[in-house]
Amino acid sequence: MEKTELILIFAPITVIAVFTLILVKWFLDHEAKKRRQEFLMANSNQLLTQRLQAFERFTLFLERISPESLVLREQQKNMNAFQLQSHLLKTIRTEFGHNLAMQIYLPSDTWEQIKKAREEVSRVINTASTQVPPNVPSFELGRRIIEDAGATANQAVTKALDKIRKDVDELGIR
Repeated sequence: MEKTELILIFAPITVIAVFTLILVKWFLDHEAKKRRQEFLMANSNQLLTQRLQAFERFTLFLERISPESLVLREQQKNMNAFQLQSHLLKTIRTEFGHNLAMQIYLPSDTWEQIKKAREEVSRVINTASTQVPPNVPSFELGRRIIEDAGATANQAVTKALDKIRKDVDELGIR
């Protein structure tokens, strides 16, 4: 066999082998990209679900700690003012604690608004409790909380709820 015959045999084989390697590499790269996109899409859907759950839970939390709702739901006839104050603050802490882990799915400014609303409602409860004797019936403190909440606590809760609505609107699903 001569060199020219060897070249005539191996040249097409080499061209076919190189072409096959290029084709296999392109196919593997394409499949890896496709799998990566599927993975990201699945994670994106799961993350969206988690974020929506966080928005829902904190919306419910804010609705439940609004002073009127909180007092009307938690006040009991046999309580005095001191017991009502303690019970309301404990309820806020408990509900907040149940939702604490969901904060990672919220934007930080939304989380700050929620914390401010919680702090403001707690402040209104504590301030109102200093204006009534601790042993009077709980409805006295409840009335005082609702009267005092009008300007500040309700505004803080409303502001946090508005921020949540804005965040949900930005997700483009409403």
